[in-house]
Amino acid sequence: MKDIISPKPDKKATRWIALGTVALIFLGLAWHQHRFVDHYAVNVLFWDQWDFYLPLFNGQGLWDTFCYQHGPHRQGLGFLVARILADISGWNSRWDAFGVSFTLIGAAGLGLLVARRCGAYAGLGMASVPLLFFNLRQYEMFVGASNLSHGAMPMLLFMACCLAWFVRNDRWRLALLASLTFLLIFTGFGLFVGLIVPVLLLVEAVQTVRARHWGHAIGISAALLAIGAAWLLFARGYQFAPAVDGFRFPYEKPWEYAYFVGLMLANFFGIPGHGPGTIASGLGIGAMLIALCGWHGWQLVRHGVARSCSTVIFSLAAYALLYCANTAFGRVFLGLEQAPAASRYVTLMVPAGLAIFLQLATLPWKRLACWLTIAYAVLLVPGSCFLRSEDWSSVRWYYEGRKTWKSVYLATHDEALAARKANFLIYPSSVAGRLQYLEQHRLNLFNAEDKP
Repeated sequence: MKDIISPKPDKKATRWIALGTVALIFLGLAWHQHRFVDHYAVNVLFWDQWDFYLPLFNGQGLWDTFCYQHGPHRQGLGFLVARILADISGWNSRWDAFGVSFTLIGAAGLGLLVARRCGAYAGLGMASVPLLFFNLRQYEMFVGASNLSHGAMPMLLFMACCLAWFVRNDRWRLALLASLTFLLIFTGFGLFVGLIVPVLLLVEAVQTVRARHWGHAIGISAALLAIGAAWLLFARGYQFAPAVDGFRFPYEKPWEYAYFVGLMLANFFGIPGHGPGTIASGLGIGAMLIALCGWHGWQLVRHGVARSCSTVIFSLAAYALLYCANTAFGRVFLGLEQAPAASRYVTLMVPAGLAIFLQLATLPWKRLACWLTIAYAVLLVPGSCFLRSEDWSSVRWYYEGRKTWKSVYLATHDEALAARKANFLIYPSSVAGRLQYLEQHRLNLFNAEDKP
C-alpha cells in the first residue's frame, strides 16, 4: 500500500485568507468609528474650537491659519484642512469630527504600508495596526473639541515620514523627509518628530562622511539646514503657553512624573485604574519602549539609517517617550486619578503600540512572530473596541450637553439660560460676539445643513 500523505496547506491561499481577514477587520473598525462619529458628534463649536476658529472669525489668511498657536503647539496642516472643510460645510463642526475620523483611516492605511516596508509578517497579527489606530478610547477627538491638528494629522504625517525613509533615491528621500518634518513641526504635537529626524540624519551624515560619500553628505546637510530653518520659523513669535493654569516646574513630587507616564501608557492599552498595579504595568511598557530605543539606536549606529526597520521602530518609540514625558511635565500637578487617562492623549500614543507591534512582527522566527502578533492583536481588542462605563458617561455628557445647549440657545438666544438648562458650558466665558457673527453669516449651529 502507498503511504497516505496528507496534503500540505497552500501557503499562498493561507496568506490571502489572512490578508482578507485583516482587510475586513480594517473596514469593520473604520465603519464602527464612522458610525460612532455620526451618532455622537454635534454641530456646535465647543470649548477650544472657539479659539481654533479665531483666524476664520478674524478673516486671516492661510499662513496665519497655518502658524496659529493654540496652547503649546501650532495648528499647521491640520487646520488648513479644517478650514477647507469649514468653507465647504458652513462651519459645520460635525465635519471636524469626520475629518479626524477619515484622517485616522488614512493614517491606519499608511501604518499597514509601514509594517510591510519594515518586513512585518503578513498574517492575522496585522490586525493589530487598525486596532491601534481605531482605538475607541480616543472618543474625545470625535465628541469633544475636535481638532485635526492635535493628533490625527500628526499621525498621518508621521506615517508618511516613516515611509519616506525607505525611498531609494537619496535626493527624493531627503527632500521628502525635510518637507514632512517641516509640516510636522508646525502641526500639533507632530513637533516631536522634528527633534527625532535631525538626530537620525546626523547619524547618517557621520556614516556618510566616514564612507567619503561627499555628494550625499552635502544633501544631508541641506536637509538639516532646511529643518533648522523650519524650527527658526516656528520660533518666530512663539510664546510659551502651558495648556493649563497652575503650571510649575520642577514639580515638588518628581517621582510622580514617572507614575504619570506609566498611567498614560496603561490607559492606552486599556488597563483600568490608577493604583500601583496599573502604574507598574505602564512603567513596564515604558521600559520596553526605552529598550527598543536603545537597541534600535545601536543598530542604526552599526548598520546605517536609510531604509532600515530600526529607523522606524526607534522613531516610533522615541516619539512615544517624548510625548509622554512632555505631557507628564505639563499635567502631573493635576493629579494621578483622571489626568493621565485623558481621551485626547490616546491618538498620540499610537506610535507606542505600533513600535511594540513592529518589534514582534519583524522577529527572525516567522512562526513565533506570527503567534506573538496574533496574541498582541487579541490583547488589544478589549482596550481598543470597548469603552468602560465611565467612558460612556463622558461620551453621553458631551453629546447630551452640546445637543441640549444648542437646542435651548436656538430657541431663546440666551447663553446663560442654555448653560443652566443643559448644565453644560460650551466655553468658559461668554462668546456672544462670536455667536452673533455665526448667526449673521448662517454658520455652524445656525446653518440649516446640520449633517455632512
